[in-house]
Amino acid sequence: MTISATGFCFDVTSHVDKTRISKDDSIFLKVEVNGGKADLDFSMVKDFKVISRGSSSSYNYINGKSERKATYQYVLIPLSKGELKIPAIKATRDGQTAFTREIVIHVSGRVVETDDIKALFARADVADTRLFVGQQTVYTLKFFTSKKLSGLGFETPPEFNDFSSKPFEKEKSYTLNIKGILYNVSEVNYVIIPARPGTFNIDPAVLIARVMVKSNRDPRFDSFFNDSFFSSNSFKPIRVVSNSVKIEVSPVPPYQGQGKFSGLVGRFGIEGNMDKTNLKAGESATLTIKISGSGNIMDASLPEIDLNDEAFKVYDDNPVETIHLTEAGYEGVKIFKKAIVPVNPGKYVIKQVPLIYFDVDRKAYQKVLTDEIKIDVIPSEERHLAVKPLNRTTDKSVVKQEVSLVNKDILEIKEGLAVLEDYREINPFFFVLLLSMPAILFSGVKLFTMVTKKELSVEKVMEEKARHHLKQARKMGSEEKGFLGHLYSSLVALILAKGGKRGETVTIKEAQTILTRANVDNIRIDQITHLLETIESVRFGGKQIDENKAKELLSKTKQVMKLLCFALVCLGVFSFVPQKAMADSTATFIDGIKNYKAGHFKEAAGKFEAVAKSPIKNPYLFYNIANAYLKANDIGHAVLWYERAKVLAPNDPDLNFNLEYANTLVKDKKENSVDIMDVLFFWDKLIPEKSIQITAIFFSFAFFTWAAIKVLKKQRVFSGTGIILCTIFVLVTAITCVNYYKRSVQLYAVIVLEEAAVRSGVTDTSTKLFSLHAGTRVSVEEQRDGYLKILFSKGKVGWVKTKEAVII
Repeated sequence: MTISATGFCFDVTSHVDKTRISKDDSIFLKVEVNGGKADLDFSMVKDFKVISRGSSSSYNYINGKSERKATYQYVLIPLSKGELKIPAIKATRDGQTAFTREIVIHVSGRVVETDDIKALFARADVADTRLFVGQQTVYTLKFFTSKKLSGLGFETPPEFNDFSSKPFEKEKSYTLNIKGILYNVSEVNYVIIPARPGTFNIDPAVLIARVMVKSNRDPRFDSFFNDSFFSSNSFKPIRVVSNSVKIEVSPVPPYQGQGKFSGLVGRFGIEGNMDKTNLKAGESATLTIKISGSGNIMDASLPEIDLNDEAFKVYDDNPVETIHLTEAGYEGVKIFKKAIVPVNPGKYVIKQVPLIYFDVDRKAYQKVLTDEIKIDVIPSEERHLAVKPLNRTTDKSVVKQEVSLVNKDILEIKEGLAVLEDYREINPFFFVLLLSMPAILFSGVKLFTMVTKKELSVEKVMEEKARHHLKQARKMGSEEKGFLGHLYSSLVALILAKGGKRGETVTIKEAQTILTRANVDNIRIDQITHLLETIESVRFGGKQIDENKAKELLSKTKQVMKLLCFALVCLGVFSFVPQKAMADSTATFIDGIKNYKAGHFKEAAGKFEAVAKSPIKNPYLFYNIANAYLKANDIGHAVLWYERAKVLAPNDPDLNFNLEYANTLVKDKKENSVDIMDVLFFWDKLIPEKSIQITAIFFSFAFFTWAAIKVLKKQRVFSGTGIILCTIFVLVTAITCVNYYKRSVQLYAVIVLEEAAVRSGVTDTSTKLFSLHAGTRVSVEEQRDGYLKILFSKGKVGWVKTKEAVII
């Protein structure tokens, strides 16, 4: 139904998809403003709930006139039964107004579309309809169908205003027998938490289901005009609306007891323990407070702990949380740790730590306590060690505690699957091959022009034929007799080209066979054969088409030409991806992330290194390995993997930040000096080596393609553009060659042991010259018999075992 009204300089038209519905149904309303965007006033609509579905605008220039149109879409849900009205909608634009006319909608209690509504319906409910602020509950939306669907999606998803919400990761699918009818059920769950008190209505969700229907229409006629190129004509969309849900939210009553309310609402418990209760003065122990339960556990903070500031020095650590989304909502634990260092000997007591929360079952505040912890502190060998500066040589335990605390300042690991992309530089052999390929092809072109033209293959002949017919169709108007014939011939020639065959026509079955053998995927085959069938129907059915339909057919034929030209190329490229290896690496990588988040840093480093042993070479993977080692206090291996990552991504800010931090933990400090090699090869710190290689290959193709075109046209190769392309190609290629040479002769290594002895020779009995410590970066001068000859700084040269220093 369409109703319009005219204003001074624009007009407004409204459309509804139906005027008779049931109370459980909805209406799709579209308002079109001819003349441009306008402000629409829906304040007079009282019988329906109005949900906006967005807007769009278009601009056309036809026969010397410009036309602007704005389209606004809405879903209207009836609020009662009877003869409901959509009143005139006011549109305001540039100070002027226009109105649509009133639309009457008949809403009945009975089902209008009996079969569809019985076979398709949605129901929404919540686990609890009476909540307290901060209390979680689960909203469940179920979609029931006894018909075959090709797709299901939200037109209007459920909106949880004044609630925080999160959908469950997995949807549920199962079957259910209702009154003898077997339904397939799709269930979506959200955990929702109210943010303020009041009475709230969660509006109905609107879903669109594509239901298979039997078509009595002759498939040769007008199916093309009713369906898009990429859609099937055997399904129809049906809108399904769920019910609304009412929730009453009460405020949490004010807390009147002693202590501080934690803000937690649900069911919770608390535990506290020390890893050791018998200590020396100055020795570190860890106090752990664990809060567990269900509810808003993510909001848990460390309760107040009564610690004597004069008796203890206290260092906070970052909390660790493990929270899961279960069928009942959020559940999990949050762990807080404090490093406790007693200053003086004596007997101390850490009092019970209280946690006060609101229990939703008892509807009252509850107080839970940890156990009392008794600590016995005896004198240390150095009585006042805890208040003196840290002495790394006399008390290793304090040094160890210091190292464990500084690691928490580094930037976090990378978790995306981009970490598994290969950044490996191009092998020298393949680089030379790729670099030379354009020159070889250029030589072939040159030889081709000098000798003779080779007869074109059947595939090329048919492709040229397809392009010729498409070109002819472009020149014709839709009313000309040969237009559809050229489109048909172009499409047939493209299909035959993929089969290496000549011909003038092809059946649908033959087309499917040819495209299948050419490794074209089934979706594209359906698209191409559907277009071929449509052109045949229009052409031989004698049906006239207008100019717009002619342009549409022409556009789709162009799309098919692109699809057939690139489908096989893409298939060939991606068939070489090692899928199984990638899957194995992904699983190992995910295990590494889990170990890292659980605090098992050594295990995480091992998992990441296992991925690094595969064909994958990625700076962010190396960065993750380094982070794990640094968290595990292994400075040597951390610096080693940061340096390896920097070779591939020299200007990554996260990497440079963490590497600088790791270097502050290295004991051996080298005097700052300007390295002439760093000045000459400044690009090493700015551009990844692989990027330079790809740039060289690109300009090789660019230059020799330019040269080939000029040779074919019998023009000068080294004109202005040719000289620029050649200069850039030679320069980038020279830089790449220098990089290869430099990497082969200039090696660096990192000391990975806590302390490594640098000797005068390649035996254990050789004189020890000096020592280097974990994380120190050195130059490698020579390799011999399991030893490396290294240079640390001027005058500091010697031999170190290969297991003590690893080459970057």
